[in-house]
Amino acid sequence: MSSKPESPRPEPSGSQDSPQVPSLPTASSQPKKSFLDRLPPWVATNIRSRQSQKMLFRCWLGSWAAFVLMLPDKTLRTMGNAAFFAFLVSLFLPPSLPVQVFLYTISTLILGVLLGWGVGAAGMKAAAAAREKVLLRSSLQKAQENAAGSANPDQVFKLEIFQGEFLDVRSSAVFGVFLGIGTLLFAVIRAYYKSLVFMSIFGTIAIDIFCTIGPLFPFTQYNLLNSLLIPVSIYMAIAIVVTIFVFPRTAHHTFLGTVTRLLGQIKLLLDAQEDLLTSVPGSITPGSPKSLQLRATKVSMFTIHQGLTQLGKFVNAEFSWGRWNGDDARQLEEPLLMTISRMNGLMNFVKYISRNPFSRTGLDSGPVEKTPQSTGLTDTFLLQQMYQQNETGERQNSLRLVDLVPLLREVTFELRSAASAALTAVSDTVNFVNTTRWRWASTANALVEQEHRLDSAAERLRSALAEFKATGRLSLLEPFEPHLGSGNAPLRGLYVCYVFSTSIVVVSEAILTVVETVQRISSKHRKNRLWAPKGLRQLAHAFFIERSTEGDLRTYGEVQEVKEIDPEGDERKYRRDPDSRPPTNVLQRIMNGLHVVYKWTQTPEALFIFRYVFVSVALWVPAVVRRTAHFYYVQKGIWALVMAQTTLTIYAGDQLYNYFLRLIGTFIGLIIGLLVWYIGNAHTRGNVYGTAASVGVFLVPLMFARLFAPPQYLRGVILMLATISLVVGYSWIDGHLPVISNVGIGWKVAWKRWTLVVIGFAASFILMIFPAISARKAVRLGCAKTLASLSSIYTSLMAAWITDIPTSKELKSGPSAWASSFRNELSTVAIQLRDLKETAVSARWEGNVRGHWPYEEYNRLIDVQQEMIAVLAQLAGALLELDDEWRSDFLHHTKVVNPNFISDVLSVFSLVAQSLHTGEPMHTVLPQSLLDRLLYHDLVVHATPQTRGIDHIHELRSLNYLFYATAVISVLQLTELLDELHSITRNLCGEVPFRGFEQWRDVHQRVHSRL
Repeated sequence: MSSKPESPRPEPSGSQDSPQVPSLPTASSQPKKSFLDRLPPWVATNIRSRQSQKMLFRCWLGSWAAFVLMLPDKTLRTMGNAAFFAFLVSLFLPPSLPVQVFLYTISTLILGVLLGWGVGAAGMKAAAAAREKVLLRSSLQKAQENAAGSANPDQVFKLEIFQGEFLDVRSSAVFGVFLGIGTLLFAVIRAYYKSLVFMSIFGTIAIDIFCTIGPLFPFTQYNLLNSLLIPVSIYMAIAIVVTIFVFPRTAHHTFLGTVTRLLGQIKLLLDAQEDLLTSVPGSITPGSPKSLQLRATKVSMFTIHQGLTQLGKFVNAEFSWGRWNGDDARQLEEPLLMTISRMNGLMNFVKYISRNPFSRTGLDSGPVEKTPQSTGLTDTFLLQQMYQQNETGERQNSLRLVDLVPLLREVTFELRSAASAALTAVSDTVNFVNTTRWRWASTANALVEQEHRLDSAAERLRSALAEFKATGRLSLLEPFEPHLGSGNAPLRGLYVCYVFSTSIVVVSEAILTVVETVQRISSKHRKNRLWAPKGLRQLAHAFFIERSTEGDLRTYGEVQEVKEIDPEGDERKYRRDPDSRPPTNVLQRIMNGLHVVYKWTQTPEALFIFRYVFVSVALWVPAVVRRTAHFYYVQKGIWALVMAQTTLTIYAGDQLYNYFLRLIGTFIGLIIGLLVWYIGNAHTRGNVYGTAASVGVFLVPLMFARLFAPPQYLRGVILMLATISLVVGYSWIDGHLPVISNVGIGWKVAWKRWTLVVIGFAASFILMIFPAISARKAVRLGCAKTLASLSSIYTSLMAAWITDIPTSKELKSGPSAWASSFRNELSTVAIQLRDLKETAVSARWEGNVRGHWPYEEYNRLIDVQQEMIAVLAQLAGALLELDDEWRSDFLHHTKVVNPNFISDVLSVFSLVAQSLHTGEPMHTVLPQSLLDRLLYHDLVVHATPQTRGIDHIHELRSLNYLFYATAVISVLQLTELLDELHSITRNLCGEVPFRGFEQWRDVHQRVHSRL
């Protein structure tokens, strides 16, 4: 018999591998923290992980090898003053990815350099043709005369080249045009294609080198980028070798490893329900540590699944050795998406634990006082009477939620335990398949044992689910049976328990689908074998045809085209241009195209592209002016140009945040770079062994930071590493190679690097403020866009509820296709809201020049929409389980599908989204409580004969009523969240007053309300 905590827990049936969910340790019983436990979680977790240790060693080896190859004098003479570029690229793109993914990523980098080379070479050819021939011959003759009497004529001629003696205005102008064209191309790639960021960065560097150095030469030099391409090619070879031979990982292996991580996150959230059901009432509030931890785990779950989707594009594009092929692995994507979507609905119960969403009463013994100032919501007289009656009935009959939670915990314990055990069995099976690829000894017996555990877990979950549906859920009705015959039975607590029960049921069914999928895949293949690649075209489709689908904010500043699926399955555009009808002739089509281009020039992306081109040309000009050309070349002015280009972003807040991160990263990089150089070389001009040893030691923590630093700090980390490579690389080159552009050793390189960074930052900052594109506006427009998407999802769910006959598309594709489309839409909005939250943080860096920016309100606006996603997922899960006949019978009885109420909900959705989009105030007479509107419409309906009633004693025992009640409560909770959004928007955008309306409304309600 298992030990029982403070509330009763039944002894679970089944085998001994049934997991027991332990109670949380008290503060006094917690063990003393070790050194690793005191470190940030991302540090401690990756230090302990063997997979992370292997990845760190592989990346360290590849980067250190790229650096060591730079040290011999022969290498320096071959690659010149860009020999350290292999080391620099290794820090930008360490070989941490699976083989196929790394090959693709490094190929985009090489393709960017080649594209920049091509544009630069074309510019050089055109510039050579545009040169003034007489001036060129005169300059060459003069240079020949000057070099004739010198001991080293070639060196004198080279010096005159880099002093700008052969500059030509016509040639330089042509180079400037091609620089503008090249940077325009790479700015478009950076603005619209996030997955090609390395192509954009290194392509820009290539065109910068060509167009700053190329005008100095009196003749064509198409091999200018040899000093860049040779180091990159060397690093590419090293990285491919270590990726293949040092702890190799295929995309297939990484995919299954990510599946295991995702299952672990799902299990963590599922097991957390035990903590929620045993917690002290009121201890898990929206801002409490437990609530924040659960929210972070939920966000991590969606992030891991997003990475899983990206990896899925590569699993069929490589050779892999294993028991499963790429198609087998990708069969898990859809069931896992279904599971995390339904798990998101289950996590909505956290709100019920913190407070009851259908009253102003929490879990404690008394009501929780809420003032209009704290919530922005006011209850009508009718609602206040309803709340008071409900609270009185619950308190007198001990039917509050706090009284029912122990029973709910006991009733659902076996089902939760079986679901948790099933997740463990699936995770172990996937991990077994993934980690026994190269075992030459027979794994048949171990596989049979693993599959037996999986089958046992599946059978246990299947039986627990059937038992809960048949009889287990009925235990929740026992406290209410004495009151079911009365007209005003306090059933609110029962409905809340039904919501949790429904969520557990649909989550368990989704987990069972995952288990059955793994069983089916595992039974197909019994031995490891070699799988050939296929489906290479999907890579181009994923990365070159599709734009980013990560929910970024690039389109929030422009009017978007909204699409709808009509009943026949065809897409039709229902947005119209109010200023003109569609073009009908050639001239109108041409002018309409010009109008589209004109509208595009006003978007934030277009302004970013224009700024990118302008700052490139502006900082390029000193390179082609005779008086400054030599100084520009010797002092590496091109790095100021590169820094100005890379620090430009679309929104001002994001750019200011970048300045903060990159300045700190540069400063730390200068300090570490000086330490690396002087520890390894003291005051000498460079020692091979000392430099190699110093870099090798420092590279371990630096590479750890590059691989595992949180994404919000990654840009600063990358610039820190780039600064270190520049300080050490230039110091070594200038100490061993006689070059014209000798910037010095050690400290001289550091302060010049800092100066160039500041110059680049200053240039991009000037362009940022003329005119500034505020991230604050992007957050507001983004909230309006996501709210419109949530409104569309609500509409589709209501259509599924009230539609009696499926459409032709649903008949052809089946309900699973509709559910899959719904989950994809919901996941897309969830990712957009996650990105909006990050943008809201960066928007705070814009300061309060015009006044305080209400970050708290916008943050809450995003949080409420994230809660809406959980509620909509909960509603969808209930509707999918609800029997069609049962739904149709109660369609006219269901208050939340009242046509007038649906109209009110969609009106508030539309008005709130429109107010956020335009910034216009909302009218004060709009309904501030949709629940009040629901009661009003219900009173109007009750004035007419009802089509049917509900027999509580019989209907409450039906399994369908479990799902029916959950669907109704989900809509009610959605309306409460929408009321809060309405209140926040009124505080943000303002209200249009209506004098005397509130007093008249209160008097009217008191006179005409009947409860």
